[in-house]
Amino acid sequence: MASLLTVKNLSKSFGGLLALKEISLTVAPKQIVGIIGPNGAGKTTFFNCLSCLYHPSHGEIDFDGVSLATPILKGIKSRVRILALIFLILGVIRLPLFWSFFLPEAFFKVELFLLGVLVLAVRLFLFRGLMRHEIWAWGLMFIFLLSDLFFAFLFLTHRDPQIYLILTHVPLYYAAVPWGIAAGLFSLYFMGVLCTGKVRRLYGFRISPDAVCQMGMARTFQNIRLFFNLSVLDNVKIGRHSRMLSGLWKTLFKTRFQKNEEASAEKEGLRFLRFVGLEDKAFDLADTLAYGEQRRLEIARALASEPKVLLLDEPAAGMNARESERLMQLVRKIQEDGIAVLIIEHDMKVMMNLADYIYVFDYGRLIAQGTPDAVRKNRKVIDAYLGGGKGVC
Repeated sequence: MASLLTVKNLSKSFGGLLALKEISLTVAPKQIVGIIGPNGAGKTTFFNCLSCLYHPSHGEIDFDGVSLATPILKGIKSRVRILALIFLILGVIRLPLFWSFFLPEAFFKVELFLLGVLVLAVRLFLFRGLMRHEIWAWGLMFIFLLSDLFFAFLFLTHRDPQIYLILTHVPLYYAAVPWGIAAGLFSLYFMGVLCTGKVRRLYGFRISPDAVCQMGMARTFQNIRLFFNLSVLDNVKIGRHSRMLSGLWKTLFKTRFQKNEEASAEKEGLRFLRFVGLEDKAFDLADTLAYGEQRRLEIARALASEPKVLLLDEPAAGMNARESERLMQLVRKIQEDGIAVLIIEHDMKVMMNLADYIYVFDYGRLIAQGTPDAVRKNRKVIDAYLGGGKGVC
């Protein structure tokens, strides 16, 4: 069976702290996959990378045929460095051409001279930002490349033999025309390179969490994140927002389409509340629900986005045995509806009775994987997580 979610060699570092190191994982359609590990093992960080709240330092994430994170090839970095160096060289050459073209007729010669020096200094600063792959440098590059295109056009269309290269008797167009041709073609090419997906990712552009949700990956959080001042139904309708098509103007003018969509969202919201057993509390404030009910409301809100994969971050935390059993029944119902589930959980009874396959993290590394029975007997797991005793589970 083809994988719905595939992670290969995923790593995430925060400065000098390596939170995840070369994690590989797969989730098949309709499969329940568990992740266990001690506190601080990197489980929630892994979820944050999957949902694009964090961007991996290295590795690949493929969700339903779409790449959420791909490795930046060294060849891409090398090409950008070479192009940045050419950009700097063209800027250095442009400076005497700029002075030669404008200074003879300028009234404020000193100011114009200093302006040229300032622009070159900014260009050097921009070159440094490009080499360090900073996002502001990516945006500022387009302004400078467009200015190079302007000067290329200017030099190519104003070939006056009476204008000389500064401090020489050589006509300016002898140098300005070759520079204009080279700078014009180079600027167009470099702008095209900067717009490619791989280079954009190099400079920090990533798929946003809301786009991931629209693609079909929803999640809950370790700490409950509901809108407590809204009703239970409104919380679920917010989760439905990713499937609604009404834009700003349709919402402002309350068009028929928007009203129909709002009515549909309310109907679907009630359906999801019925699914998790909260239909009778639809119009209560979320703040009035019991802890276990708030957990189920979070799941209902995630389900409202119609996910293909549901990420559950410690959904049984703080629940009693009865609430945990009800949660397991709910997760199995979600699986029966054709939704794959990736779940982080510390409650071993829940995990061993629920998951089809389990991955074990420890200090950001994957130390074991397998069926619940195989993981239960794994010595590394016992030492790292289960306390080293026999029959813990």
